[in-house]
Amino acid sequence: MAKTWVYRGRVIEEDFESWSQPGHTLKHRTGYIIRASGYEQHGNYVPGKFRTLAEAKRGVDEVIQVGFW
Repeated sequence: MAKTWVYRGRVIEEDFESWSQPGHTLKHRTGYIIRASGYEQHGNYVPGKFRTLAEAKRGVDEVIQVGFW
């Protein structure tokens, strides 16, 4: 299960890529994504992916500054 953080009313979530090899499934974290709280209802998210949690938090700050939901 992916970890999530709520930061300034937005949700930062780990994003994973999975692939299978004979005998087991490999899972690799590819970065972090930002979505709005209540994403299931309105589908708001920030396009792109952030490499670190700190970068994702800076991304949330930029989203707030620009006024993007």
